Amino acid sequence: MADPIEIEAPDDSGSVTLRRYEYQVHVALQAVLEMLAGGTVEHVTCEHIEDIVIARRDDARCAAGELFWDYQQIKTRDAVEPWTLTDVLSKKPLKSLWRTYCAVRGTSLLYQLTAGVEGYLDPGDELVTALARGNGGDLETCRKRVAAHLKVADDDQLSEFLRLVRVRTFVRRESIEAHNTRVLADLGPGLPMATIDALYTQLLRRTREAMQGRPVARWTELLTVDNPPAAVLNKRVSAATITDVRQRLTRPDHVLLQDLSQQLTGSETSLVRKLRQGAASQGVIQDAQMMRANADYHRLREAALGIWPDDPAVEADLDQRLLFLARRVGRAHEEDSRPADAIFDALQVELQNNPAAYDRSPLYAQDGLLLMGRACAVSDECRFDWGNARDAS
Repeated sequence: MADPIEIEAPDDSGSVTLRRYEYQVHVALQAVLEMLAGGTVEHVTCEHIEDIVIARRDDARCAAGELFWDYQQIKTRDAVEPWTLTDVLSKKPLKSLWRTYCAVRGTSLLYQLTAGVEGYLDPGDELVTALARGNGGDLETCRKRVAAHLKVADDDQLSEFLRLVRVRTFVRRESIEAHNTRVLADLGPGLPMATIDALYTQLLRRTREAMQGRPVARWTELLTVDNPPAAVLNKRVSAATITDVRQRLTRPDHVLLQDLSQQLTGSETSLVRKLRQGAASQGVIQDAQMMRANADYHRLREAALGIWPDDPAVEADLDQRLLFLARRVGRAHEEDSRPADAIFDALQVELQNNPAAYDRSPLYAQDGLLLMGRACAVSDECRFDWGNARDAS
């Protein structure tokens, strides 16, 4: 008799669905790790209104004592290409967020609506980058496409919705557990990795139970709200829920919450740290991350196709040219109040206008955006900085 494993399954979607569900659990756990680090996350609610709802305190947009709510709809896909607006619309996170908007608007809550996507955004797609920053309503083309997608005719209501929308990228599913575990290890530097792995497994189990609405022991007493509604009772992870885990960790003084956030969401931590040291705006940081990821993807794809040069001197020549350029531009803007923004803009203009002078082979198709991404990678390797705002006067 043939083994059933040899028979092609008519429907093999169950495994994919489970992997995507597990990815969502790891994403929710990132906010739990922020609680462990002493961040602004008050609690995390799973599978209630949206996939994940994160409540934060001490937000600049809120009065003292109020919470800011982040409703997150998480989307994954098997493709490794960057997300365009078309890709975001096809996965329909905005349809879910629109339903949330209709349910929440008119309340006294302060909130945003986040489409969380696995991977990274296409830095060349102006529409998706505007949507990611809450500026989708400012671009007529973006507004019209979202209106058609949602079948919304009320332009004022749509504009209000788009001002609340953000798009946030998360590392891919094959990397997210390693990223989260690394952060947990930073929070407990004296603990052996076996203990870190055990603690992460414990946190993962509790977050998964919240996703399923399964109560843990003494759950009602652990919640930080009075008389929680039944629909939320078993779905919320608060700081008190993970007190025992916190007690087993010793948070080092050098862990900065902003750096922790970058550790959770991307691999470019050195790049982001140096950009922030140069007083980079959030938009520049996001652009740098997306461009770096896009350049890395291009390089990996070329290598997989067998057309990336074997001689390392070819890539070294490009990197050296980018390094000389970056250092020259850096010197020109070292006195700026926000040197990182000025350096970033000047580099991008030069690489867009004169790519052949740097990408001679070419390795990156003499594409200014790809070259800018490679320059960010060179910075991430600690070969140049983006200025120091504290030294600027």
